[in-house]
Amino acid sequence: MARSLAYLVATITSAAFTAAATIANPGCQATAPSQGTINVPTANMTVPGSPFGLVYARPDFAFAGMGQKVIMLNTSAFKPALAREIALPASFNQSGVVVGGITLSHDKRHVYAAIGPGAVILDVEKAILGHVNPVVGTLVGKIGDSAIQVTLSADDQYALVTQEYGTNATRYKGTIEVFQMHQSRNGSMTGVNKGFTTLGYAVVGTAFSHDQSKVYVTSEVTAAATSANETQGTVSVLDAATLYTNPSKALLHSVDAGCSPVRLEVSPDGKLVWVTARQSNRLLAFDTAKLDSAHPEGALAASVQVGTSPVGLAIINGGRHIITADSNRFNSPNATTGLTVVDVEEALRGEQGFRKIPTGMFPREFAVSPDGKTVLVAQYQSDAIQALDVAKLL
Repeated sequence: MARSLAYLVATITSAAFTAAATIANPGCQATAPSQGTINVPTANMTVPGSPFGLVYARPDFAFAGMGQKVIMLNTSAFKPALAREIALPASFNQSGVVVGGITLSHDKRHVYAAIGPGAVILDVEKAILGHVNPVVGTLVGKIGDSAIQVTLSADDQYALVTQEYGTNATRYKGTIEVFQMHQSRNGSMTGVNKGFTTLGYAVVGTAFSHDQSKVYVTSEVTAAATSANETQGTVSVLDAATLYTNPSKALLHSVDAGCSPVRLEVSPDGKLVWVTARQSNRLLAFDTAKLDSAHPEGALAASVQVGTSPVGLAIINGGRHIITADSNRFNSPNATTGLTVVDVEEALRGEQGFRKIPTGMFPREFAVSPDGKTVLVAQYQSDAIQALDVAKLL
């Protein structure tokens, strides 16, 4: 029998608040337990390289990072097709530097590709119309060469660039570098560098709170670690207004988040932050009301067993499900890759043992279609992109 939306929201909220006080920060786990499988309609396309981040620009076109290029995909059919490859400026073609996360601006006019010292900005319409050079701007930071994600404020006025490793100036701790964006009359984009804030080692994931007042950031290793090879990581809470004007003073506090937390997403209602703890093989949920407070102890609301080495995550079906990209990126013995499908209501009640969708080698990132029915998965080591019909999970 169908349950009302009000009942579901009340159940989830109640479960989150009840569980938060009793859940312990998870330790590390070598190999996740075996899982059952779910069969949903899928389609694979081969690409000429290793895809990383990806995003839908509109229902019929998506963009993905691949090496030192951005590729455009025709998604008008369920199985995507390669539409074009877009070369980036020569100054970004450095050895060992590849495109990481791909971000669509909220006005849907620009795609930001994180790479090296910052990002390359593409004009979506020019790319789709076949312009030879749809690049309309670049962001070049001062504090690293390992950009992995760009996160934009809701008004697209600020771009936060995650520098995973920083430089000697930060003692190789990761940073968030802040740019104030401007668009000229000719359509070119520039960013004024506002500075940076130093966090823990290997800073990766960022997301704004529902009201845009806070920014949540993962560090794979805590700032207090004596070695970057340690595994206990954190989620940090930054004040957004301070980040725009005086980034080095924006950090409010950090909380433990398992071993090597990497990506995070905020729930549609803004009440939870979901985090993949890669070396815990866990999906964690934090209660944002407690996380944002001056005393964030007990903010952990759920700790869910998923597959080995989860990286990306996507919230789908209106927040009913979350899928994690269980990468097995370190080739753990007796482990497999897959996409764990987590039922949010069950997870917040403390249930475990969720099943997975089979996938190729090293699933890394997701893109959810505008109608929410299709999810694209970057299979980094299979040189492929997989399309999933997630509407069948309802």
